[in-house]
Amino acid sequence: MMAKAVFDASMRVIVLAGRDDFLVPYYTRQMIEVLEEAFGEIDRFDFEGDSASAADVLDELRTFGLLQQHKLVMVNKADRFLVSKGGSSGPSRARVLLEEYVKSPVADATLLLRAETWHRSKLDKLVEAVGVVHRVKPLSEPDTLRWVAARVEKVHEGCIEPSAAQRLVRRVGCDLARLDAELGKLAAMCRPGKAIDAALVDEAVPLSREEKAWVIQEAILTGGAARGLTTLHELLGVSRQSDVLVSWAVTDMLKRLHAASQMQCAGMSSGQLRKELKLWGPGGDATIEVSRRVDPKRLAHLLGDALRSQHRVRRGIGNATRMLERVIIDVSGAVARA
Repeated sequence: MMAKAVFDASMRVIVLAGRDDFLVPYYTRQMIEVLEEAFGEIDRFDFEGDSASAADVLDELRTFGLLQQHKLVMVNKADRFLVSKGGSSGPSRARVLLEEYVKSPVADATLLLRAETWHRSKLDKLVEAVGVVHRVKPLSEPDTLRWVAARVEKVHEGCIEPSAAQRLVRRVGCDLARLDAELGKLAAMCRPGKAIDAALVDEAVPLSREEKAWVIQEAILTGGAARGLTTLHELLGVSRQSDVLVSWAVTDMLKRLHAASQMQCAGMSSGQLRKELKLWGPGGDATIEVSRRVDPKRLAHLLGDALRSQHRVRRGIGNATRMLERVIIDVSGAVARA
């Protein structure tokens, strides 16, 4: 599940480092709640790192408010704020001044630095002496599935079937902001007392360009040559997908099949396979089932052929569509004979 950041009202400097459009605001709200619980109403001042000066930020931190309320001074894009301006070498003036401030921060203000990227430096040790550097990490797919189930119940007052949650994450990915928006839409469309199901996800959540290409994997593994070829021509002809993206999806499928087959021969359990190869949902089930039946040497041969064909196409030799058709027929034939 989502890790709860540990914020304390005594922390005078906090760094939130990461690009997640849901988790960064989430942790910011969490930190503000901690400050409000400790100090009551607080004054908040926001600065943009690519335009604010160090003097402006530090002056605000050190200036007493009229009502003597605790201050929150937040610098967005703090990574840009700390970069040397004008291409000068050595530490920027902003970094030098900030390092000096962090050594002795004022007691009635909290500085929040929000950065998309954050490289460890001397500043980290200084911050950790008076606060925390918290790196925001995206959730894994299993944790995202658990988050979806909890989120739709707690916030959107509904529930979602496990297969629908898997379908939604497969289409949207682990982007919590997008997932939350889609969950709100799905909950509004769902009949009262009914759970969000896979059919509603299919109806309401459009396939991404990447996900359209990945459906070729499921078609090959569960539908044989006929369905695989039909899906291929729909992707390339109707959906106008890139043959490069589709080739990548087919090659990825073969790599996972080969790895899963070898791991099963080595005695690894299905649970270990799922964790190591990130095999979740029906697609993961199909990969494990097929890899159990097809010899690893045969899968290695198919993967080698696919990679060599892909290399020839990139060099302008042969036709990408014909190459993909041949790979689909070969893989489907190996699965059918196993």
